Amino acid sequence: MPLGDRIKELRVRKNKSLQEVADAIGASKAHIWELESNRSKNPSLDLLKKLAGYFDTTVAFLIDEQGTQSQAEMFFRRNSDKLGTLEEEQFKVLEDLLNVIAKKK
Repeated sequence: MPLGDRIKELRVRKNKSLQEVADAIGASKAHIWELESNRSKNPSLDLLKKLAGYFDTTVAFLIDEQGTQSQAEMFFRRNSDKLGTLEEEQFKVLEDLLNVIAKKK
């Protein structure tokens, strides 16, 4: 998936407007639109870092056309501060739950 499509998917999933994303990362609305439209082919690393931070993902995920990030990976990344406070028993319960969910697919 091209970078622009990935950015747009993340923005829509987060239910944010072009202007909201632009304001949050210090870019123009037009520039975000150009990225999403795949018209801007070489964004700066600084911009990619800001976008990755805003969308709770990694630069590698944004630029890797072959890579994918599952919903589970995004969940764990967004909630890493909460997960760090869990005790070993709680991690085991969470792992068991994930195994049950995975088997239902």
